[in-house]
Order: sequence, then C-alpha cells, then structure tokens
Amino acid sequence: MARLTTLVNRERALAGAEGRALLLLDSGDSSERKIWESDVTQGRANFAMLDAMGYQATALGNNEGRWGLEALVKLAGSVHFPVLAANLLPPNSDEPPAGLRTHAWFEFGDLKVAVVGVTSEDKPKLYERLNCRPRPAAEALRDLIPRLRREGAHLIVLLSHLGVSSDRRLAAAMPGIDVIFGGHTHIHLEQPERVGETLIAQLEPNGDYLGRLDLTLDPVSHQITAAGYTAFPCGPHVPPDPTLSGLLELVRFEAEVLRKKTEAKRQTSNEKRQT
Repeated sequence: MARLTTLVNRERALAGAEGRALLLLDSGDSSERKIWESDVTQGRANFAMLDAMGYQATALGNNEGRWGLEALVKLAGSVHFPVLAANLLPPNSDEPPAGLRTHAWFEFGDLKVAVVGVTSEDKPKLYERLNCRPRPAAEALRDLIPRLRREGAHLIVLLSHLGVSSDRRLAAAMPGIDVIFGGHTHIHLEQPERVGETLIAQLEPNGDYLGRLDLTLDPVSHQITAAGYTAFPCGPHVPPDPTLSGLLELVRFEAEVLRKKTEAKRQTSNEKRQT
C-alpha cells in the first residue's frame, strides 16, 4: 500500500497538471484474514490505509464480510469513502445494510459519474455471517442502471467483485454500463476487454499493479470517444511513500495493542472456565 501510494500520488499530480478529472477506485478484498493486522482490527487497518491514500469508493469484497455484520457496519463507518454493494440485502429490506450503499455520485463540472458496486455471489457463508441475502447482480442492476441514467448519469462505472466471467455476462446482458473494474478472480487482463459498449478491466491481486484507464468524452454528448490503458507494476523498484509508511507503523502498533488485549481476555476467559 505504501508503494502503491507513490504511484497514486504521481498519477494524481499528472492529472492535476494536465487538467484531467481523476477517480481512485477499488474492487474489494483489501482485507485479508490471514494478515494479522487485518484480522485483529476486522479490516479497519486496511481501510485506514485506503482512506489515507485517497480512495473515493470501493466495492464490498467477500473478505470484508468475514467478521460479521456488526464489524462490517463499523468498518464502513470508519472511512470517508462509500462501501458499495447493490446486491447485498438484509432479510426484510430492499436496501443494503446500514453503512453500505448501492452507488455513489461524482461530479466534474457538468459531467455526472455514477459508481455502482456489486459483491460476490459464490460465497454462501458470507451471507450467513452477515445475516443477509444475495440478490442476483443482474437483477439489481436491471433496476438500478436505467434509474441512474434517468437521474442524469453521463458515465456509469461498475466496481464488481463477481469475477471476470460474470463481468463479461453482465456486460453482454446489461446495456448502459460504460466501464467495469473487476476483482475476485485475480485474473490479469493486459488490456481492457470490450463487450458490447462496456470496457472490462481487471488486474492481479495484492496491489501488484496500479491500473490507469484514460477516458476521453465528447464535451456535448459525454460519449466515450477514446480510451487508453496502462498497468503500472508496483514492485520493490517503487519507493514506499513516507507518509503512508509512517501510518503503517502506527496502524501496526495499534493493531498489536489490540491483539494483546484480545489475547489477555481470551486467556482470562479460559482460566475462568478451567476453574
């Protein structure tokens, strides 16, 4: 994340110098239970880093739901960017759980961009832990995409944690989505695929790359007239950003304090049971 920040800051500075609008987006699963900092903070360590990096929206990944609904609501409430899951519903509601949203709006001059998120449909235990039911993404988007167009969306971006095969099927069946940034299946597409009028992009996991999709829009119709793409490798050759490196140290320190408290409580509880 600290190395990715170096690349993000470079691209942000370039965009500003060239007068281009920029959105920094994530397709889910920044959290990982196998990483102790992530597990002990129930994802909040990762989200603190994303927030500091300036992310503007993320889709809900299946890993973000591993600690249950209460932890997920707390996680979503801990950051300034929206966590999106248009197809995750509580038992008796047609809206996402508290703290989650179906979509977010971004405006750049007279350009209105709607960013929508959908989460994985192939993890039944995820829904059990969250006490939620999955709504098929195609069904959720069939209602939502036309409504966003009616509300003035010139560009619709989907953050998908469904997997690239599902993204392809959605693009073929669902007119009106301009771009899909995908995740979940960890497939690296060298260049975006075009399915119908939709561009699909997906990169390798673990922050190994920063993807940059450049869209040129007609100033009157707001239709995409050109698209360019670069995937920047984020390896040891990229120096870590010092500010994020400092935050990482702080996050790890706080996570270690929390881990010790949790272990102490567990030990006390075990001793009481043995007594």
